[in-house]
Amino acid sequence: MVKIQRKQSPWVTTGQDIYKAVMTGVSYIIPLVVSGGMVLSLALLFFGNEGARIDGSVGSIWREFGGSILGMLVPILAAYVAYSLADKPGLIPGLAGGIAASTLGAGFFGGLIAGLIAGYTVRYLKKIKYPQSFAGIVTIFFYPLLGTVITGFLMFFVIGGPIAWLNQSMILWLGDLQSSNFIILGIVLGAMAGFDMGGPVNKAGYAFALAAIDAGNGLPYAAFAAAKSLPGIICAIGAVLVPKGFTRDEKDAAKTSWLLGIFGISEGAIPFALRDPLRVIPATMVGGAFAAVVSLWGKSSLQSAGGSVLTIPVTENPLYWVAGLVGGAVLGALVLSALKWRKVSVHGPDEAALEEPAAVYA
Repeated sequence: MVKIQRKQSPWVTTGQDIYKAVMTGVSYIIPLVVSGGMVLSLALLFFGNEGARIDGSVGSIWREFGGSILGMLVPILAAYVAYSLADKPGLIPGLAGGIAASTLGAGFFGGLIAGLIAGYTVRYLKKIKYPQSFAGIVTIFFYPLLGTVITGFLMFFVIGGPIAWLNQSMILWLGDLQSSNFIILGIVLGAMAGFDMGGPVNKAGYAFALAAIDAGNGLPYAAFAAAKSLPGIICAIGAVLVPKGFTRDEKDAAKTSWLLGIFGISEGAIPFALRDPLRVIPATMVGGAFAAVVSLWGKSSLQSAGGSVLTIPVTENPLYWVAGLVGGAVLGALVLSALKWRKVSVHGPDEAALEEPAAVYA
């Protein structure tokens, strides 16, 4: 019997390419986030808030080193998004596009867009026919140069500016909330931290919290740090409470996602959110909002970036921070478990999704 294969729609194929590219970029930046975040946290743990801010001191050097590692996040993300789409020839144009996004202040979302632009640009450049004798020069000169020029032009003169404007507008909006009501600020800041787990919305909240530190106010950053620690923890607890609602790969990822959360790294929950956004994202937003509100209510304060469980000793009013973290983890896990349990009761165990990885339950 002849098996008939249906031709996929170009939109479906493009969507799958973009999904794969984003996942590739995220998988490569998670170790970078872990390294930079841990260096920052350890600098605060061993040298304290003040010791890590004395110019020229060992603590200050390590704090700046950790910050520099994290500062490479957007260029590295863009480079590997482009790499997923165009292989090695896309790496340098993607990296250049990420540098452009950082220069413009376009943040994480700008890096994603730059990586996609670079990847598709080089992919189409590779379709151009050329004599085989020119293969070497095309690979090391033509693709990197033209891909970089096109990506840079589009970022600097076409779409980078509007993306940066959106990013800065979000930060200014959070500043207005700070002066009005700490409960509203906590809900918004915590929900932003849990919305896209290190994505553009999360990074806008992070930038606002850092700006508050520079102004001498550590309350927003402590609240954000509590919320950003939760996504991986919530997903790990959910995988234990409702195992039939998670695939085998997700259960394996849950074994480490909680540890990343403990160290203040929210990116470990991205695979869960991409697989089932309608259930994971609401749960992480609710948990993050609760944690941020409790932290702000108790006036927990952290005067330097790198917040995690490791920085509890240098956090002012740490009991409220811990209470927010624990309460947010429990609340978020209960919401996720309830949503997953309903999915299982309607659609059956999620193990069936292993045979059809592209399927996403509505």
